[in-house]
Amino acid sequence: MSDQRLWQQFLHAQLNTFLSTLQEKDKVTNVNIDKLERDVLALGKSMGFIALRKHIKPQKLGGFEQSFTMFKAQKEQELWSDYLANHLLKFLSSIPESTYLKDKEALVNADSVTIKEWQTLAPKALYSAMRAWLPQASIKQFQNRYRAYKHRGIKRTDTIDVSPQTKTIIDMAKAELHASNYDEVFELLFSKHYNVSADSEVRAVKEQISDALPASKNLFLEEFMLRLNPNDRNRVKMLIEVAFNDGWERAKTCRKRKGDPRAEALVDCSIFTTAANFSTDESSD
Repeated sequence: MSDQRLWQQFLHAQLNTFLSTLQEKDKVTNVNIDKLERDVLALGKSMGFIALRKHIKPQKLGGFEQSFTMFKAQKEQELWSDYLANHLLKFLSSIPESTYLKDKEALVNADSVTIKEWQTLAPKALYSAMRAWLPQASIKQFQNRYRAYKHRGIKRTDTIDVSPQTKTIIDMAKAELHASNYDEVFELLFSKHYNVSADSEVRAVKEQISDALPASKNLFLEEFMLRLNPNDRNRVKMLIEVAFNDGWERAKTCRKRKGDPRAEALVDCSIFTTAANFSTDESSD
């Protein structure tokens, strides 16, 4: 289990409240509470406690340390209980009947008293009870699945779908900002509490990435369409369809090879010339 992840969750939930209750008699030094909070949030568990011990008396800090121990135990119990409630029966049902040491049906039926009892057991007690029914390899498989579930639960990770274009942007930002993972990329770019990089550095990285990335026509169109009302969106769709069909027909009949036939055809396109009259791009003059 990652103490560091739990430590960060604990700090975000309770550190501000704890520090705000400090009185002068609880402090060893006349410390700036806001600065202390920022420092502790940026440190791991061991260094965080060291930083707190420099400024807060043991009698007061002891209660905070005990609160973390209780917080950790509670989170572990919540994850274990959730896993048993949602995955224990599914796992047991997925194991082939030939693997069981006893009658599988007697264990996994809906009214099984054994399953209900198992869902109340602590990890070691459950693994011990399983040995009468399953070989060690199957129990090890269950342990590994729970370990992965616990890792995701502690990290509180979610899956998001992004386009290859967007992933390229994120990866470039990760490299330029020297971020250790994607979580840190988003923290650097969006969190007001993240003080590792100055705003000017983040802006410079954004500009560098935007200059380096190839233009995405579809992404540009999507952003543009979002700004329009429904009627204008339909007009844009119809104009694109007209332009595409016109280009398709012209391509089939055009036999010209000298000069730049594509540029000449573009100039002859009424839709383009109309739009060009409203363009503010100086390069088109």
